[in-house]
Amino acid sequence: MKKPSHFKALINYNPTDEGGLVNPASSGFRASFQFPFEMKTYFGSQTFDEPEHIFPGDSVTVDVTLINAETFLTELYSGMDFEILDNSGVIGNGLITEVYTK
Repeated sequence: MKKPSHFKALINYNPTDEGGLVNPASSGFRASFQFPFEMKTYFGSQTFDEPEHIFPGDSVTVDVTLINAETFLTELYSGMDFEILDNSGVIGNGLITEVYTK
């Protein structure tokens, strides 16, 4: 059973020369999310409606499902910013545009 998305966000992926992705990513792409007032990072799965693939330097709207973040979900709000990280560092940043309620 697929988990429902927790929020919709506008994400700006850094170009490759600024530390962003090297290859395109498809729906289901997982990365770490760091929120400004949290000392923890959360893994999240991103779902892309359009386009099917994102490329370094793209700005797209995605649905995000955070993994093992149940206690943090009540802290999310529209307008909250965050960074997206992978093993190489910050690969992008985003802004929550809508929080889904259960």
